[in-house]
Amino acid sequence: MPAALNLLVFREDRQRVCGPELKAALARLLPNHGAWGTPDDILAALLRAGELECAVADSPEAVSIQPYMSVTDRLAEALVSLDAATDFSSLIAALAEAAIPEALYISPPEGFAYYALHPLAYSDVLAKIPGLDAHVVIVGVRTIGATLSAVTLAAARARGLAAERVTVRPHGHPYNRRMKFSPCQVDFIRQHAARDACFLVVDEGPGLSGSTFISVAEALMKVGAPRERITLVCAHEPDFDSMRAENGPCRARRLRWIAVSSEPRRPPAAEAFIGGGQWRRHLLPLEASWPPAWTSLERLKYLSADQSTNRRLFKFLGFGHYGERVCVRERQIADAGYGPAPRREALGFASYPWIAGRSMNSVDLSTEVLVRLAAYCAFRVEVLACNPVRLDILEHMAEHNANQLGLDAPTQLRLERPVLADGRMQPHEWVLAADGQMLKTDSGCHGDDHFFPGVTDIAWDLAGAIVEWSMTHPQAEAFLEAYRRASGDDPCSRIPAFITAYALFRSVYCRMAANALPCAEERARLYHAASRYLGLLSRRSPDGPLVSSC
Repeated sequence: MPAALNLLVFREDRQRVCGPELKAALARLLPNHGAWGTPDDILAALLRAGELECAVADSPEAVSIQPYMSVTDRLAEALVSLDAATDFSSLIAALAEAAIPEALYISPPEGFAYYALHPLAYSDVLAKIPGLDAHVVIVGVRTIGATLSAVTLAAARARGLAAERVTVRPHGHPYNRRMKFSPCQVDFIRQHAARDACFLVVDEGPGLSGSTFISVAEALMKVGAPRERITLVCAHEPDFDSMRAENGPCRARRLRWIAVSSEPRRPPAAEAFIGGGQWRRHLLPLEASWPPAWTSLERLKYLSADQSTNRRLFKFLGFGHYGERVCVRERQIADAGYGPAPRREALGFASYPWIAGRSMNSVDLSTEVLVRLAAYCAFRVEVLACNPVRLDILEHMAEHNANQLGLDAPTQLRLERPVLADGRMQPHEWVLAADGQMLKTDSGCHGDDHFFPGVTDIAWDLAGAIVEWSMTHPQAEAFLEAYRRASGDDPCSRIPAFITAYALFRSVYCRMAANALPCAEERARLYHAASRYLGLLSRRSPDGPLVSSC
């Protein structure tokens, strides 16, 4: 695929929330007296505080940010020092009195929610930064930079440095971000530059373009910070040559970058790494049968070393409340008999009993399997129903990608049963246990990650099952009829448009993954899958795998 194509697979998960309720959620996590239970308790409160601080900072309403920054800073100090006896009574009182906008907007910080980026990695990295002396200014790039800057501040002060922090929000196209400081921030930066301060820009990433980091560094230089006193602290080693910002590789190489440790924090029993597609070796011994995977964006997975029947799979669900909501969802699915039961572990992980059995494939498709797939979709409609959402964003994704690929595929989606989609209905996502049970894996993570579709009509998962299991026309009809009987919802008129949207998304997803990965074997799998999904769009005969009506 030509790199110049502008394809959409990531969605903006920006949500409107009630400000007082968000503040109350933080207050409930702060101890009025006594000690914290565990470091994870401090971390959970810190993530809430950073989320609230960021939302207030981004609000157009003139509300003081100071009370919210103070809470984030104190929680960061408690996490860095592991001071379980920190007294928060005065901050709780100040937080209660602080003004809060009625409506705020939040977005999940991807590193905390999906990729096991522990904030303490930004504490440890200070030892790697050359020339770090008495005066330090930390510039956090919102969203995630609100929390990361507070932890970096606490770590700098713990080392005896005089440190202060601000947070900023660059704007513009993702490949061409622009940063403009406020007049107060300009004065702040110039004052510290005059004192020969070190400037640390902290954020996740860099992403595909690198333009967010670059824009902040160049804006700092524009208002007086010397280039040699600026360090960009990032989550992984940057690949300068792949940066798609305008003249990105050249601009990036002029700057100093320091990456935090890539070694994730994990529970002690999580020993053998099987993430990054390595899980396929355990469930699919024949490499020729491996499904494609965007290995660099998988959640972390490990196996315990125990080879007995007590062996467990560990998977990162998310720190704090980001992981808890996934765990609750997967417990509901397990209680209904559709998946393995999760057990919440430390450091954002959950563990599951290792299922003795095998991954399924489309050859397993039978009447019993069709009924099981249909019942699972009906269960999600009943238990994981959501408030209605706008489908025009999903329609735009499909039509934009079709246009980029030179296809004429207008898509008009209808929303009748909004649900948090499973998003991964492929056969290999189901395990046939030794006792004959058909269990769904990864049932709680993908519906609210940063890929499309997010909340949508259940027709997305129904279409996904039809496509991924290569159902014939009669099989698809039987599947949809089984779902109708189980749910009372007749999706037939909605299915064709969702099949188009689903196939377009999966084709583009696989193409983008192939471009992002260096492994030739994985790229070949992904390109093959991308072509298959695209080919499905033109196969609408009764003998083909797609249905046009019921």
